[in-house]
Amino acid sequence: MSSQTKAGGLPLAGSRGLSLLSRLSAWLRPALFPQSSEGMTGRKFLAGFLFVVAGAAASLARTSGPGALNTTWIEDAGNFLTDALNRPVLTTLTTQVNGYYELVPRLASAIAVAFPVSWAPGVMSVLAAAQYAMFGLIAYIASGPHLRTPWLRLLLAAPACLVPLGYTQANNDLATVQFIALYGLFWLVLWRPVTRAGQVCAPVIMLGSTLTSILPLFFAPLVAARLIADRSKTTIAVAVCWAVGLATQWSVQLRGMSNRSNQLFTSPLWSLGNYVTRTVPRAIFGERALGGPGTNYRGSPVPLSIPNMAVHEALIWGACAIVVAVVVIALARLTAPQWPLAVTALAFSVLIFVGEIIDNYPIVQPRYVIAPALLLYTAIVAMLRPRGVTGDVTGDVSGSRPRRVLAWVPVTVFALLLGVVIGFNYRVVNTRSESPPWTAVVAAARQSCMKPGMADYEYSHLWWHVQIPCSRV
Repeated sequence: MSSQTKAGGLPLAGSRGLSLLSRLSAWLRPALFPQSSEGMTGRKFLAGFLFVVAGAAASLARTSGPGALNTTWIEDAGNFLTDALNRPVLTTLTTQVNGYYELVPRLASAIAVAFPVSWAPGVMSVLAAAQYAMFGLIAYIASGPHLRTPWLRLLLAAPACLVPLGYTQANNDLATVQFIALYGLFWLVLWRPVTRAGQVCAPVIMLGSTLTSILPLFFAPLVAARLIADRSKTTIAVAVCWAVGLATQWSVQLRGMSNRSNQLFTSPLWSLGNYVTRTVPRAIFGERALGGPGTNYRGSPVPLSIPNMAVHEALIWGACAIVVAVVVIALARLTAPQWPLAVTALAFSVLIFVGEIIDNYPIVQPRYVIAPALLLYTAIVAMLRPRGVTGDVTGDVSGSRPRRVLAWVPVTVFALLLGVVIGFNYRVVNTRSESPPWTAVVAAARQSCMKPGMADYEYSHLWWHVQIPCSRV
């Protein structure tokens, strides 16, 4: 008698479970985890390199005042740069901040201090901006099997460098790259590369990201789905690196080393309400149009700048209406929506927002809106995918030229809106742009260190400071 049946020829319950798992796997592979069909060529490598350079340059140019290359702020100053200048590399790598390790920022800081001290903040900013662009490039590459056409993929990649919100607390600094990284990791889990370079880079990037932040924990359902759909060596390597990195982060809590309060709890219902009234409107219309970030550089609440409350309310509900309209357009089949991608991106947009806030004060920090907004863009573009012009799975490539042009209208309108919003929020004013030039700080340090007996110079601004050894100036 077959091991798949028992007496009477009835199938075993385990057999039915395996059959269900097999059907789920067969559905997930083409729907959410399609195999990438693109190989690597010299031309594509050059295009990717140029995207990273251009994206990083565009991001760095956003900072007003002395600029991102001549300032340092927040944890980049008070933790990473100070530690890199004064402590051994291995010591800094094993030093936790706010309850978790931050491997990549500390490695980048170690690289930065290998240059003259006057260059250090600039090098750190360049490395942060390059990571923004790298995660945007991952979105571009991984979205290929879902969206086909380069223009739609670029629409998902560019906002990683130019996101129109969150810059009160995230401005080309290493400490907050983790929020852009969440968007890149979403695409990294979906990506099934065919090239050797992709198969090696994907696990390495995952490990670096999970050794830098504990927030990738929220991708557990997506990692599980990837394992169900595909159990290739690359998938297993990505999943193992995800688990190892998070286990290392969790060890900080288990060993009682965390300096983060565990007594904080924010209601998920409160968070969901703020997803609707804060995340969606700021994603669609940008931060300035909605009265600013709502917090200062410390994360304390500040009043919004609202000249006209009626207009403010109209923007909030208008943004929600735009999202509803996108859903209606997709349901009416005026476009060729990629529903599995759209639903998954929207679900993780909400999940990450709620997860970021649940262990925090009941204040929506601007940095927590970044990844949810980027994932909302993904959901919108997936629902507005043009019908019949991208060689997509619908196979509908017939129709007159006017019909093919009209197919692009919904996503083009969204792209134009997003372009205007990004332009309106391009240059930012925050405590980084208001900081003194780093060159002036180094000059003051050099002057102070000329005094007999001086061992170091301490630069302080607002709540951050940098201890600069006199031997470095």
